[in-house]
Amino acid sequence: MSRTVIARRYAIALFELAREKGELDRVEQELDQVVETLQRVPELKEWLTAPAVDVERKKALIAERFQGLSAWTKNLLFLLLDRGRQGLISRIAEEYKHLADEARGVAEAVVTSALPLTEKEKEELAAVFEARLGKKLRVTNVVDSDLLGGLIVRVGDRLYDGSLRTKLIRFRQKLTGTQVG
Repeated sequence: MSRTVIARRYAIALFELAREKGELDRVEQELDQVVETLQRVPELKEWLTAPAVDVERKKALIAERFQGLSAWTKNLLFLLLDRGRQGLISRIAEEYKHLADEARGVAEAVVTSALPLTEKEKEELAAVFEARLGKKLRVTNVVDSDLLGGLIVRVGDRLYDGSLRTKLIRFRQKLTGTQVG
């Protein structure tokens, strides 16, 4: 079974529990905190994944290092340690965020543009696509200097390509496909 499938199962279980308890936001913030700490302190991540270190010592460190965690998040971390799957923490957090966003009606939009977008442009773009999709959007801007102009917007598995490069390619295809006669 793939790591993504396994991580999704843990995320779904935690999501269902957090939703039932009304703690979606709190658990998401706690997972973000754990992932950010593990990224900031690579020695901690190495120590937690070291097979030579006793699981109970790892649990004690987690309990000490993350004292403010809810019982649900802490129990997830302990379960991952028991099963030797602590390497899935960041993937579980990612999957959890997707589930929580979906429950809130929020979608991630990745907007590719030739130049960085201003906050106002991001807001205006979000408003247009929110009306079209019926979801609240969180916009991330990616700059691609190869883009001649226009935008490419990806929301989930949907792609809206309004780039000048694509328009020129389509125009060229129309021209070469046109018969003169």
